[in-house]
Amino acid sequence: MRASWSPVFVLIAIVLVPPAAGQSPAPRPPSPPDVPATPPAVRVGEIDFGLRVSGVSGDPARYQRLRDLRDGPTLDRVRYDRDTAGWKFQAAMDHVAYRDQRYQAAFTRYGAVKGSFEWNQIPLFYSTDTRTPFRSGSAGVFRLDDSLQAAIQNGTATTQLLVPESRLFTLRARRDIADMRLVYAATPTLDLRVSFSSAKRTGAQPWGASFGQTNAVELAVPVDHRTNDLSASVEWSTERAMGKLAYDGSWFANHVETLIWDNPLRTTDLAAVPAQGRMALWPDSTAHTVSAAGSVALPARSRAVGSVAIGSWFQDQALLPHTINTAIAAIPLARPTAEAEARILSMNYRVNSRPVRLLWLTAQFRLYDYDNRTPHFPVSEYVRVDSGAGASLTGGSEPFGYTRQFVDLDASLTPLPFTAVRVGYSREHDDRTFRLFEETTDNTVRAAVDTVGFAWGSLRLQYEHAVRTGEGLDEEVFSDIGEQVSLRQFDISDRRRDRISAIVQAIPINWLGVTASLGLGREHRPDAAFGLRDNDLRTLTVSIDASPRDLVAVGATYGLERYTTLQHSRQANPGPQFDDPTRDWSTDMDERVHTFTANVNVPHLTPRTTLRVDYDYVRSGAQYLYLVPSNSTLVPPQQLPPVRNEIQRASTNVQYTLTTHIAVGVGYAYDQYDVDDFALAPRTLDSPVFPTLVSLMYQWRPYTAHSGSARLMYRW
Repeated sequence: MRASWSPVFVLIAIVLVPPAAGQSPAPRPPSPPDVPATPPAVRVGEIDFGLRVSGVSGDPARYQRLRDLRDGPTLDRVRYDRDTAGWKFQAAMDHVAYRDQRYQAAFTRYGAVKGSFEWNQIPLFYSTDTRTPFRSGSAGVFRLDDSLQAAIQNGTATTQLLVPESRLFTLRARRDIADMRLVYAATPTLDLRVSFSSAKRTGAQPWGASFGQTNAVELAVPVDHRTNDLSASVEWSTERAMGKLAYDGSWFANHVETLIWDNPLRTTDLAAVPAQGRMALWPDSTAHTVSAAGSVALPARSRAVGSVAIGSWFQDQALLPHTINTAIAAIPLARPTAEAEARILSMNYRVNSRPVRLLWLTAQFRLYDYDNRTPHFPVSEYVRVDSGAGASLTGGSEPFGYTRQFVDLDASLTPLPFTAVRVGYSREHDDRTFRLFEETTDNTVRAAVDTVGFAWGSLRLQYEHAVRTGEGLDEEVFSDIGEQVSLRQFDISDRRRDRISAIVQAIPINWLGVTASLGLGREHRPDAAFGLRDNDLRTLTVSIDASPRDLVAVGATYGLERYTTLQHSRQANPGPQFDDPTRDWSTDMDERVHTFTANVNVPHLTPRTTLRVDYDYVRSGAQYLYLVPSNSTLVPPQQLPPVRNEIQRASTNVQYTLTTHIAVGVGYAYDQYDVDDFALAPRTLDSPVFPTLVSLMYQWRPYTAHSGSARLMYRW
């Protein structure tokens, strides 16, 4: 139900509407003869309200994914500014009384205080036609009818018995964000700053819960959590130097900490088949950071900048038992709570210098140390998806940590007027704990040429070459956990990467501008027999901006992106299959994205009329090919159909000025989305119950929408 409008209009009437005739404020007293009169206050306001009517066929939730476009009266824009010689006040409201509404206010007393407040809502609309046979009597607990579970357990019925019990519901979530900021100028060189933000997310979202590959469940897991962030700092600055001390704190609280759901196949526990499942949701956590930063001017047109931050992260949530299955003997926990803690050290130092007129030099060092101080959690036995205890292969948790160091060196030389040649070198070195590579080092060299010396425009060329190598790999670790010893994790594996880009801007005639950019990138992992091997990209963008007539602007952009990846794997169980190369297979992915945008802006179609037309088109197509060698012993793979997404949006807005203060406008918007995704297509998810899945029927479906609006704008 739409929020009440009366408080909004009362607020507008009291705060924004200028005084009526006969109610003018008292005149200012005359200034003393020797003192110039204070400039009069400037008051500017704007209100934009009207009516929106739309028609949607297909998926209305996808159409309104992160916005609220319901039919009805609209108050889309309210602005109020008041500026005096000593202070300024600004207020704004957008999409009032809808789920994507936003309110802002800011006050500035020149040279003394500056404060602002913003409240913003962001909706997330998943679906209008999700279904589930589960019922939730309390947050995070999902139950099925016991008699239905018993019939399925006894073999007198199948899970199809749950289909008539699947009820239709709407799935959505919303984020509410409040943000407050205050700056106090204690002296001309000293500022005190404080800010506080609070983000609350409520609603529900799709969630996967499983008892194994042959028995999976989708649930609408409840979402009810809040994040509060506080920042305070003191900053001193002059023309030559600056210093800052700051504190940042963050607190996350989740009000639904555990998820419990019934097993559709059983109503009583067996050691291998539980009657219900349980998992932990997002734990409460806190973070505290203190930091210092400063900069100082140096000789030879140089400046040094540095910052240091020390942080502590904490999470001490109560740990769940290994299983909720009563048929499995309890396995003692090493400790009752997580006792998770990490210390963060971050440093950043940079020196910029221009020792001679034609040369710029920059050197930078950054360090990020994630010191995970969480005690080791020993585990000798564990329970997999509440369905049977087994020996742990890893022996418990691995408190992952790392230290990352960056060095960046750049030089820019201007040998010719309007032309710069830049070279650079970067080194990233990571020391890790509990990762397969103990150390990795990325060495990158780059070079670029920029010139604006051509009569027709400008040109930029850039090339980058990077090589990542790892040290300290122990392949026996893979064997200990039952993985192929030739597997390489993509984020730390040895890698060679080359990238080249070019940007050309041309103005062939004085009313026409053309920009073209090209990008090529290749990544290869030579030692990754299994895992990601290649990851390449190609991009091309061409845009045109033209003003063939005075006060007429036309623009168009076309972009093409292509991404290709190659991954290798082996389908094998422990035993002779494990080392059999005839069971290898690969996934070759090829995705292309076409983007086209165009706009026409005529601010003076007639002396009183403005016109704007916009069009956006995006089409993405991806093909996954499963490849096997010629001597393969695997069953020939059945290829999946291509994945396709296409969206078109067009809008036209016309505004006519009636008087100095009043204008009217009409608009039309067309929005079309077409999708063909085999995984979430209606032809695939055609039932809420499958032999191995109880589904929410959360689908990817197309839509077509037409929307018209009429608006009245008043300015004062």
